[in-house]
Amino acid sequence: MHTLRTTVLGLCAALFVAGLALLSTAQPVAAAPAAQSDTTRVWVSDLYPAGDAPGMLQIVALYPNGNAEQVSVYLTKGTVMEYGTWDESDGTLTLSLVGSTERDYDTPATVEYELDGDILSDGNFPFTMVHVLAPDEMESMDHAAHEEMHHGEAAPPAVEIDLTAAGLGTVWVSDVYPAADASGLITVLALYPNGNLEQTSIYLGKDAITEVGTWETSNDGMVDVTLSGTPDKEYDEPVAAGYVLTGTHLVGDAITLMHVNQITPAMMEAAVNPAGTYVSNVYPAADASGLVMVLTLFDNNAAEQTSIYATKGAIFEVGDWAEEIDGSITVTMTGTLSDTYASPAGVTYARDGDVLQTGAFLLYRLEQITPAMMDAMTAPSVVTTYQSDTLPAASSPGRVITL
Repeated sequence: MHTLRTTVLGLCAALFVAGLALLSTAQPVAAAPAAQSDTTRVWVSDLYPAGDAPGMLQIVALYPNGNAEQVSVYLTKGTVMEYGTWDESDGTLTLSLVGSTERDYDTPATVEYELDGDILSDGNFPFTMVHVLAPDEMESMDHAAHEEMHHGEAAPPAVEIDLTAAGLGTVWVSDVYPAADASGLITVLALYPNGNLEQTSIYLGKDAITEVGTWETSNDGMVDVTLSGTPDKEYDEPVAAGYVLTGTHLVGDAITLMHVNQITPAMMEAAVNPAGTYVSNVYPAADASGLVMVLTLFDNNAAEQTSIYATKGAIFEVGDWAEEIDGSITVTMTGTLSDTYASPAGVTYARDGDVLQTGAFLLYRLEQITPAMMDAMTAPSVVTTYQSDTLPAASSPGRVITL
């Protein structure tokens, strides 16, 4: 596979610049708005939970001519490629998607993202901006250059990914590589724990090709990949490739892949469910050394708030909470444990992920430590193991002491 991919990339390099303009003519999109950038920008999401698929990741591509593309990769299920236009205003990126590679939509579908400079977010989790490689960069690209490109000269040391970890497996994604008749090529590689794999080659502005096969690690530390065909047809001859696992990257002869973070259902639930315990910083108080607020929102919409006045004591209140249509949280305190207020006291908090804000007051959600997590933190662990040589023993061939 290395030889094949290297040959293809070499042939494609000269046509890459022309390919970047493909999306403006290949799809019947609406008139483009004024361009917000003079370069193509591409982002890749984390791997999200998906209903009937092991996971889903998204790719957003913004072209300088105002066209846009959104690609949704559903592992083991296929890829949806949608196209349209984009506009940016007041920190909001709006995609107007007019169709997919399968059909044109009767009514454009509008999708909004948060965009701050080059930082794209779906409102809960940030996307990773990938690099659009020019043909001349292909000649000198290696792992060190790739690290510097993404992290700067002082690339942080990376913990090596465990390829054998239980669960879904690991998913990897490339930068945007040159492609002959497309706006670029992005490779998504999923390595499953049972030794199977799925590779999706996404040709921006054109289509996606899914291949299946197997993978294994060899004694020399290589990750050996074999593509045996597509889901519909087996190849006459399997195509093999090898990668070196370097921290959070798989480095091949012609391509480098980055590890994709996985968002678990629990993380997704925490992102969309405001329930939890929040705590403020220490704020000034009139006749106390400071004020700290602890607010707990329960799943049943009950609420508790403790206002701790340092050196003075604490006030404990109960009530309820509700999420408004704009995502804000209204907390209404109806009394204390011993008394009911004549008039409930309500406060509305703006919500930004794990942060609630009302005026100058910010409350931060605390991590919930489960009993299993506590057991793991307090359980004894092996730090160092010592073993003696074989010592003489009266009634056996020898004795070994292990500490």
